[in-house]
Amino acid sequence: MVKKRYTRYLIIAILIVFPGTGLLGHGGLTDPAIDELNDYLMAIQIMRFYDEDASVLFRSWDSLRIESGKIRELTDAQGLRADSREVIAQVEVTRKKQKLLLQNCRTYFSEQVKQQPALRIVIQEKIQSNWEDQILEAPIGHSTILLVEVINQRNTSANIAMVSEPSDEILFWNKQFILPPRSSRFTFVALAPLDTNHAHANLQVFDERDNYTSIQLSSRGVEPHAERFLLHPSENVTNVALPVADTVKQDIGQVDSATLKFSISDRESNEPLAVRAEIIDRNGNNLWSPTRRASFGVNRNVDWDYHTTLWDYQPGPYYYLNDGAEIVKNPAGKMVNMYHGFEYLPISQEIPEDGTIVAKLEKWIDMPDLGWYSGQTHIHTTDMGIPVQFSEVWPIVSQAEDLHVSSILTLKGEWKTHAIYSNEYPMGERKSFSTADHIITWGEEFRNDPYGHLAIIGLESLIQPISTGALGELGDPDYPPNSYFLDEALSRGAITIAAHFGVYTQGVEQIKSRFPSTGFEMPIDVALGKVKLAEIAGLGGQMEVWYDILNCGFKIPATAGPDWLIKDTPRVYVNLANGEFTLENWNAGLLLGNSFISTGSMIFFNVDGAQPGSTIHAVGGPTPFEIEVQALTPNGQIPVEIIWNGEVILETSASNSTIYLDDSGWLAARCQGAHSNPIFINFDGRPAGQAEAALKFVHTIDRLTDWVEHKAIFYNQDQKQAVLDVFDEGKNIYLGVIDQAKRLGRDKPTR
Repeated sequence: MVKKRYTRYLIIAILIVFPGTGLLGHGGLTDPAIDELNDYLMAIQIMRFYDEDASVLFRSWDSLRIESGKIRELTDAQGLRADSREVIAQVEVTRKKQKLLLQNCRTYFSEQVKQQPALRIVIQEKIQSNWEDQILEAPIGHSTILLVEVINQRNTSANIAMVSEPSDEILFWNKQFILPPRSSRFTFVALAPLDTNHAHANLQVFDERDNYTSIQLSSRGVEPHAERFLLHPSENVTNVALPVADTVKQDIGQVDSATLKFSISDRESNEPLAVRAEIIDRNGNNLWSPTRRASFGVNRNVDWDYHTTLWDYQPGPYYYLNDGAEIVKNPAGKMVNMYHGFEYLPISQEIPEDGTIVAKLEKWIDMPDLGWYSGQTHIHTTDMGIPVQFSEVWPIVSQAEDLHVSSILTLKGEWKTHAIYSNEYPMGERKSFSTADHIITWGEEFRNDPYGHLAIIGLESLIQPISTGALGELGDPDYPPNSYFLDEALSRGAITIAAHFGVYTQGVEQIKSRFPSTGFEMPIDVALGKVKLAEIAGLGGQMEVWYDILNCGFKIPATAGPDWLIKDTPRVYVNLANGEFTLENWNAGLLLGNSFISTGSMIFFNVDGAQPGSTIHAVGGPTPFEIEVQALTPNGQIPVEIIWNGEVILETSASNSTIYLDDSGWLAARCQGAHSNPIFINFDGRPAGQAEAALKFVHTIDRLTDWVEHKAIFYNQDQKQAVLDVFDEGKNIYLGVIDQAKRLGRDKPTR
């Protein structure tokens, strides 16, 4: 049955289910109310664009965010302890607001399902549904929410799992949750049609006794009444602009009537290329103007950003353009600069009088032909200046920057415009927006300050509660520790990354519960084997802290993730050897450390034929090791430094060298604009590990322990003790490294 156009549909799923167990390990001690409220906020921040009541609810979340922030103003700015009268009172105020918002969300959704068509699923001994095949219509370019109500009419708790097959148009965030007896909660499906074709997705609902029902959802897009969401151009680099339903008047001065038209291709293959472009006048000013067709303009001019070694810094504004794109701008007296990632030579040319730009870009190196594929493991689409209609914009961005893998991460925000950021799509590869050469995939960033931020890739479902503590913004406790979250991620087969690696964990006097005090739990989780990669290239990554981790004997490869920015940002090149370029193969090579970090240069490094990420075993010493290394830019070969346990032992422009070693540790190569991952050397009977490096992390853990004892917020003493137990476990590993190093004569300062 085809419904009337533009109707907003809501699904009620009434479930009668049976007892179950907790979601996570460690006794399921996370707060289900926080998980539920996060789910509601994801729906409400979409519904607010077409429903005023949802907009009012969302503003009440902002009030809760402010009250939650006051807790940390008391502990950080005023130095009060968590058990002080003032902090306890503010926590109580915040939690009351949290409970009120949760109840108001439930009331709002209860009213909505009474007003709209609904699907009912009733579970007695089995799960049954009265769902009939229907085609749900939704406007193209707009997300439309379908609410799902889950009701447990049993007298016992129920463990519910809801899973949908992957779809880029019928979106469901897989989840599992526990319902107390005779209770209910809501969740949602988002319809996000790309065109007028039919889309289908199968939604399955399970209980813990293997009862289930399967619901076939079908949708198709229709032309919207309103303009498609447009974006506010914004100069503000600390806030994210919201999409709006109507055309935005852009203050860009007098709009030209002439148009610049672009025909862009690869010089050798003649295949069309996407590029990043700047339009510049005779005075060297970068110009901003509306774009047409497959394009996106970033109206941002800042004097700080990432820099590449390949060309001069460009402050913006700039454009992402596909072949055939148009910019509304008079061509007279204009120049255009065009870029396509690090492997192509940029070009600069005068714009002809007729405004038609024909450009052919040339590769200076073909990394995929050599088995190397670039990517980034920490991206947010709500980039400052790129808050995104994702389906139209990000594919152009990833292709123009020539990123073979773009890992976009959902996170809990601390800005008033979004409760949850970069949540346009559920976890996993987005095949509708990927190509054979450019894969876009979704993951998650879990955050607690000061425990740390974690980038998680390779997930099939979002892990709640997304963030804890001050970054939870809902009066969340500083629980669970990141260690528990990592356990859950690893149990799901995900890759775990310590984001902003080591930022402000050393050299600062006060631990604060907001950025930049990020990453204090990182050394604990590395020692416990729960962090697999170090994000050393990105927002705040610390090379020296990574060196210290390696010097403790932990084999943690590096990766790159720029976070909120994208232009000229660092990337990781992963070697697939002769393997096919797939997301699975790329992630596997990344995890092994068969890779290097680049801001423009390309570096190739092996020891005795072994690639980065490898371990070479040796017996006795001194032992010779043959090094082969080459660092390249468009201008040719550049000098390289060979690093041994964090120290430069060789500076060379030669491709081949011999070194002699007599102890265990790690070797790496670096040059201007690139750094290889390590190759590990293991001498029998002499396991790696330096006392000096380990002692630094003992001090870091002691400082965090003191913060937890006096400043952290918990629901109860059991939560606090569980966190402290994890810290003690990690600290004892570093104390063991120190003892071992002393026995092996490695207790002297090394750097």
